Amino acid sequence: MTHASALPDPPRKWLARLVGPASDPVRLLSLFEQGLISGANFLALLVLARDFSVEDFGLYSFAYICLQFLVNLHRSIVVVPFVIHTAQTDGLGREGRRWRELNTVAVALSLAGLAIAALLVAPFGGPGWMRQAFLATLVFIGPNYYYEFYRRWAIQLGRYALAVAGAGLYTGITLGGFFLATRLHSLAAAVAAYAAANLAAAALFLPVVRRTADHASGRGGKAFFVRLRGFLTWSLLSNLAYNGYFHLPALILGSMVGPVPVAAYQALRNFTQPLNIVGTAVDNFDKPRAARALAEAGVGGLRRQLLRTTLAMATVSLPYMAAVACLARPALALVYAHRYAGFEDILYLWIVTSGLTLAAYPVETGLMLLRRPDLLFRGRLLAAVAAAAICYAAVPAWGVAGAMIGLQSGVLGSLLFGILYLRKAIRHWRPA
Repeated sequence: MTHASALPDPPRKWLARLVGPASDPVRLLSLFEQGLISGANFLALLVLARDFSVEDFGLYSFAYICLQFLVNLHRSIVVVPFVIHTAQTDGLGREGRRWRELNTVAVALSLAGLAIAALLVAPFGGPGWMRQAFLATLVFIGPNYYYEFYRRWAIQLGRYALAVAGAGLYTGITLGGFFLATRLHSLAAAVAAYAAANLAAAALFLPVVRRTADHASGRGGKAFFVRLRGFLTWSLLSNLAYNGYFHLPALILGSMVGPVPVAAYQALRNFTQPLNIVGTAVDNFDKPRAARALAEAGVGGLRRQLLRTTLAMATVSLPYMAAVACLARPALALVYAHRYAGFEDILYLWIVTSGLTLAAYPVETGLMLLRRPDLLFRGRLLAAVAAAAICYAAVPAWGVAGAMIGLQSGVLGSLLFGILYLRKAIRHWRPA
């Protein structure tokens, strides 16, 4: 008689195990939390693009893209290492205080860098609008860093309901503040609203963070940083390279052509913003799960989890991408009242770029979990060099389309190099 455990899984059960059950309450909470955040950002940017002048929206977009540039550096030296090295909560309990210190250092360095950039705009002959954009980014940085770090802390502790509450608070303040900004027609009010939303949400997590950190050991600071030094260095370099192909094209566009093309670049990107829900939410939930799979089942477990992540992203994102592609023209007319008519081709480029970006998430997660950020850096560096070269050649002639071609080339190159390097890392991985 055949033992029950030897029988093959029914197809439906196999698919559920591969993708992850849709009824998984933790996954649903993670998706809902990130949906609130991404939805608020989407609506806020959409309102600005529709109700503010193209020049004002271009200035705000340049500041927001600068923020994303720095957020990726923060992610590389604080958030991702934190998620990986505290996959088990006892690690968070031992070293929580040190992680808070690292986050504070990242805030201080970013603020100093932005202040210097704002001071140097005029001496180097830069336009006044760029100085204003740097100052707006300076206002964003501290609240954003603390909110992102503290919400990850709560997620590591399994406090998903608290994470959802923080996202709800963020959403309410963001939408209320941007509604007020449009009534006042004040760009400064929009900047203040975004900062206030991040700060309020971060404050909600502070009691939980303090309780955990207060029980952590205050010793071993030097050993902590020495142990992480190599990983943090390669992680930082890899994200600098990522910024080189993902965020630098927009900054090149703004510096060469001005804020108006940046406004069109960001306005069309808004339609793919909901896809960030998929990428970030699945990443928030599946990265710790992949770390545990590697620890418990080795590279076989990691492969299976990365495949689940890939299929989960595809299942949720492909229908939306198809809908946006089919409705591009009427959507642009409905949302922006013909302000950005004629840019439909840019929207199609954004859809393809978003799909490639989502495909790269699991690949990059695998390289980080296998402690090979050096390989991730190599692939991203090659992609960044190609993207920057294409942008500098194409932007003067083609404007927004030139920046998009450079961006898309970089994302595709990073994905292909990442797949090659992940296969290499898996072949050479040995358990610690």
